[in-house]
Amino acid sequence: MFVFAPIRWAFKLLYFAVLAAIVYVVVSGYQVVAASHLPTSARSVHTAPDAVVLGAPLVGGAPGADLTARLQQALLLYQDKVVTHVLVAGSSSAGSTGGTGAASPVSQPDAERTWLVAYGVPTANIREVVAQNASTALFDIAGMLGSGSKVVVVTDAIDALWTKNAASKDGLAPEISPAVGSERVVTSEFGPLWREATGVAVGRLIGYGRATWAET
Repeated sequence: MFVFAPIRWAFKLLYFAVLAAIVYVVVSGYQVVAASHLPTSARSVHTAPDAVVLGAPLVGGAPGADLTARLQQALLLYQDKVVTHVLVAGSSSAGSTGGTGAASPVSQPDAERTWLVAYGVPTANIREVVAQNASTALFDIAGMLGSGSKVVVVTDAIDALWTKNAASKDGLAPEISPAVGSERVVTSEFGPLWREATGVAVGRLIGYGRATWAET
């Protein structure tokens, strides 16, 4: 009956809309994996004034495994004279836990600075950026350094596409230098890949600052 025709068309449109969304996310997931295949050698990126280390959780007030790997990568960039300064970004409290799960009094940037200084990076060559998430940190860094500033962003391999797109949208000229060992997560764990695929897909449409679940 003609009275049901609009309903059938509505269901068809909904079906095709859902199918298109699934294809869009799958394509984004493929792009996330492709973008994660980056060399971890410090000399594989161009020289830039600054390296940016995006924050990750602390353990007992000290960098956890993920953050330590990022700091080690930033240290290599500095030692190989790829960068001259390191910007350490992170939260003042969120993601910082002690052995009992209590909030650590040490901020992520403070812990990052302490680690780098212990390995020979002068305090004068380190700057802290306190921000509750990666998108805010990148936005603040763009304001600090100026539009078009070249930076080498250190994060996990799976975060490369989201991070590069977010930094570019904020006006930076980023290259990604992934932490050694982080590339193994890309194809071995579905959860992080789904998080990044949907984050990239949504970020392209409404802004990366609104796809916060994809942040490191």
